[in-house]
Amino acid sequence: MKKYVLFLSLLLSGLQPAWAENLPERLSAVRAELLASEPVATYDFRQLQSQFPTPLLIPTTLLPQSAKYPLKSLRRLYQGSLTCKGPWPVTPLLTQPLVFTRALCNNTVLPVGWFARAGYIHPGGGSYAARYLAVHPDMEQQLARFLHVQERELAPTNTALGRLQRMSPDEVAVYIAGAEAFVSNGELWIRNGNEYHIYDQPVWSQAMGKFDVNFTRLKHDGFCILKSGNICWAEEDQSHLTSYLLVGLLVVNIGLLVGWGFYRWRIRRRAMQERMLVLQILTHELRTPIASLAMTVEGFRRHFDALPESLYDEFRRLTEDSRRLRQLAEASKDYLQANQQELSVSHVESFNEWVEYLSEPYEVTLELAQDRPVDVNVYWLGTCIDNLLSNAHKYGVKPVKLTSSFDSGKLIVRVSDNGPLSHKDWARLRKPFVSEKGLGLGLTIVESMIRRMGGRMKLVGPPTTFILEIPCESDSASG
Repeated sequence: MKKYVLFLSLLLSGLQPAWAENLPERLSAVRAELLASEPVATYDFRQLQSQFPTPLLIPTTLLPQSAKYPLKSLRRLYQGSLTCKGPWPVTPLLTQPLVFTRALCNNTVLPVGWFARAGYIHPGGGSYAARYLAVHPDMEQQLARFLHVQERELAPTNTALGRLQRMSPDEVAVYIAGAEAFVSNGELWIRNGNEYHIYDQPVWSQAMGKFDVNFTRLKHDGFCILKSGNICWAEEDQSHLTSYLLVGLLVVNIGLLVGWGFYRWRIRRRAMQERMLVLQILTHELRTPIASLAMTVEGFRRHFDALPESLYDEFRRLTEDSRRLRQLAEASKDYLQANQQELSVSHVESFNEWVEYLSEPYEVTLELAQDRPVDVNVYWLGTCIDNLLSNAHKYGVKPVKLTSSFDSGKLIVRVSDNGPLSHKDWARLRKPFVSEKGLGLGLTIVESMIRRMGGRMKLVGPPTTFILEIPCESDSASG
């Protein structure tokens, strides 16, 4: 199979255009195409870094900077800023914050250059300039360039400040890192030396479509073969090779699945045929000793008067067992017929008397319809009813009830108890050679024989109720 897939891949790959380069070469072509076109804006990266220092760009500097300073000293500085009284913290790390706090308390004017030397960001989060302008709003023009970009008034989208203000944290990170290419708010930033060229979507999508290249936003937990900034590059497969291979593999898998299913069906069918053959051989071989036993019993019968009276009960049991064995052999012959025809039927003059006889060994309530003659297979129907009554007493919940009725030429027998089984349990209980509290094989035989009699068997409940429906038409019972 691998050889076929490889051959198909080579065949389809041969249909691709001769100019199809690999992905890096296509990206170089896209880059050249874009740099040759007119960008919507161009910025010198060094000038942007000077105009917007990193601390005034990253979103985390707007949060308290407690990890950079001793917490105890910060708490003392904060308390001092509220009262403008000591004791002040004595640590070199808080020199600039202390100078700033005391300047606000004493209403001292700080020189503009101090805000750059102090590192721009206050320990409490945000810029020194923003806090200072809250007290000295008249210095807004001089201190505006020391404000965090998010502390400034929102600028138009076509300006450098506006673009930086609208960047997400991930986009800010790749911009600060000087990525070769990244995307922000639908615009593609391409770095060429120390300059960033910005292209809007119609321009860059046209260039990428020309060279069969596309991209997705890079995911931190995803896999990417070729990435740049926040972009994961990919090539569009115009040959549809992947689609062809997937369809081909799907067809092959379906074929293998169908073949495997057919193979399993043949194996199971062969196993069932072998089991049936073994049963047929056993039944055939049993007929000889059963016939011999019957002749022996008949010999004892001819000399019955000479038997001691103490052996009468044993002889009666021997006679009854011999009769049952002979009847079982004849019934098994019908069951094991290779053509699986319907079983032969016998005429029963009184159905109610026959059922009462079957039910004598069990404690069961009978609710029988008006008596009538029926044509049924006496042995196998009797075995099925006996099996259901036995299961109800062994595994069900008393009381057990047997009811009968007739409908459209069919005999309907219901055996019920107060057990919890329902129709959902039927598929599990009917599996051959799988036992559920002893119910498995017996119920399988019952269902098989009812079907061979042209009827059907079903389970409803709760309460647990097994229903047998068997054709019972006879000349005297019809109508």
